[in-house]
Amino acid sequence: MKNYYKNEKGSMAIYAIVTVLTFLLVSSAILYSAVGVRKRQLQTMPKIKEVYEKYLSSKYEIYEAEVEKRRDKVAPTATISVSPQTITAGETVTVTIIQKDNKDRLDYSKCAYTYNSDSSPIGIDVSAYASSLSAEENNIEITFTSEGTYYIHVLTSDLDKNSIETISLPITVTNE
Repeated sequence: MKNYYKNEKGSMAIYAIVTVLTFLLVSSAILYSAVGVRKRQLQTMPKIKEVYEKYLSSKYEIYEAEVEKRRDKVAPTATISVSPQTITAGETVTVTIIQKDNKDRLDYSKCAYTYNSDSSPIGIDVSAYASSLSAEENNIEITFTSEGTYYIHVLTSDLDKNSIETISLPITVTNE
């Protein structure tokens, strides 16, 4: 076998060059693979996010369905008693309002009353009522100064978002 190298320095230089080239080749292959992996990760991330959002959405829908199944759908009730039913202007009537809910979950922030001369319903918007109610049983005294026919309107709401308006029998106020 012929020896093409004249001395050891030449063979060491070739060995060093081959080692550096091998290192560069292996490094570029690793870098190319890493870039490819990162590229696939970036392509996969939106898909993972989409699957996760669908998962959360389905969990939320299941939760909402369970809450809806448990929700009380029975409206609360209110009883209005007025004594006396007929008075003279300037006199006072005692109004007793008893509110009930089948699960004892009245929402007092949305329970209120008002009185006026209209027997038509006001509705279930609490802002349409003049005074709030803070207990299951309420005794109220109202003095009427003008002649006419008046009605007590009571809004009763529970924590399950059921509301009802109850209107009293007419209160008659006369001048004499």
